[in-house]
Amino acid sequence: VSGFKKVAVDQSHEEKRSFDLKEYLDEIILSLRPELKRTRVKLQMDAPEHLIIDSHPGVLSQIVTNLVLNSLRHGYDEDDTGIIQIRVKQGYKHLVLEFEDNGKGIPEEIQPKVFDPFFTTKRGKGGSGLGLHIIFNLVTGTLNGEITCESQDDAGTLFIIRIPYTELGTGSRITTDHD
Repeated sequence: VSGFKKVAVDQSHEEKRSFDLKEYLDEIILSLRPELKRTRVKLQMDAPEHLIIDSHPGVLSQIVTNLVLNSLRHGYDEDDTGIIQIRVKQGYKHLVLEFEDNGKGIPEEIQPKVFDPFFTTKRGKGGSGLGLHIIFNLVTGTLNGEITCESQDDAGTLFIIRIPYTELGTGSRITTDHD
């Protein structure tokens, strides 16, 4: 309950603070469990233990939540089984977050538009076309990072998010924007 409350409060604030990335991602995933239970999609996560970063947990929560919900809404039909994987890696001066599903994929002709505001394939069915646009702005603006999308029809979708930081190491203070 305390983890759920922390994620809920963080989502409403853009404050920067130090936190254990894996523990926080676990709390985000726990908060998404009710949505996931309505599907036959499993969520797996792989992140370094004890990686302390100094960043914007609410922004990270919005990004992961929007990616999961977007995947559930657009990547799978109601009775589909599937897997969503979140992988976090430490790169050279970058934290790399890979978000991958094995769903329907994104048709090649619309891939260049996925981050555009108000672009949706679910108009009139609950889609606002703002989910990936918001993610793009949070990654490139608040976190000073970059996001790319790779997808093929019927072969799933992969989002790669690179967030710069100034220190390397597990258990040390890692900052995710330029001070």
